[in-house]
Amino acid sequence: MSDSLETGTMVPLALGTVGFLGCGQLGGALLGGWLDAGLVEPERVLVADPVTAQALAARRGVRPATPGEVASEADTIILAVKPAQAARLLASLSFQLGQVLISTVAGTPRARLVASPARLVRVMPNTACRVGRGFTAVLATPDEMPEDIARVVRLFEVVGEVTTIPDEALFHGVTALSASGPAFLFAAMEALADGGVAAGLPRDLARRLVVHTFAGAAALAGVPGAVPSTLKDEVTSPAGTTIRGLQVLESRAFRGALLDAVAAAADRSRELERT
Repeated sequence: MSDSLETGTMVPLALGTVGFLGCGQLGGALLGGWLDAGLVEPERVLVADPVTAQALAARRGVRPATPGEVASEADTIILAVKPAQAARLLASLSFQLGQVLISTVAGTPRARLVASPARLVRVMPNTACRVGRGFTAVLATPDEMPEDIARVVRLFEVVGEVTTIPDEALFHGVTALSASGPAFLFAAMEALADGGVAAGLPRDLARRLVVHTFAGAAALAGVPGAVPSTLKDEVTSPAGTTIRGLQVLESRAFRGALLDAVAAAADRSRELERT
């Protein structure tokens, strides 16, 4: 019986042996999320990464492997290398019929990643998968098999929210906003914490306030029908503290800077696609 997105039938995922081709920050976030959720057993995980494999083996009990061993032994393979390495690495390996290869590589179109006879699905997750709060976009076009899409969606639902997108061109925006976006927010969090220290708060308290403020704001914005501009207005009293701070942000082009950051990240994704 195959998995079904339409019926919502919860069929246990038959992942078999899971292999990682590359396991840096993003691959490590996925691995940690799946291990912590009990989706995979450490002894059924192969990691091919010259930098992280041995440390992951010592800490999480996974098996270090070569890329060739991953290609020959794994049933489900996560491709999580740098964009410049992806196509060359796949071309050097021999894959098996029935394998599913899941590419997380930014700026690298599906057509460039040849791994036949393995079946390829392109996704773009973010590092919040490590704590079960990730967001993953899954490419779902007529070129992918529906059962593969259903399987990948179920897999990434374990570590967060998932959406399917019908057009690969949308991956540039997804990469810029969802995959790169956390770094922009972390930069804002760091700056706000420093502002709290400048206002006289102890560093630890400032950091806690920032984390909980972001978490609370995200929860409010996630309520169905919520609009960020309306939520902002609810906090902003006439001649109060919030409007004074917002005046400073407007004078420093805060919103424009964020818009430009996302646009620049999307442009970089398009550059990677052309190289």
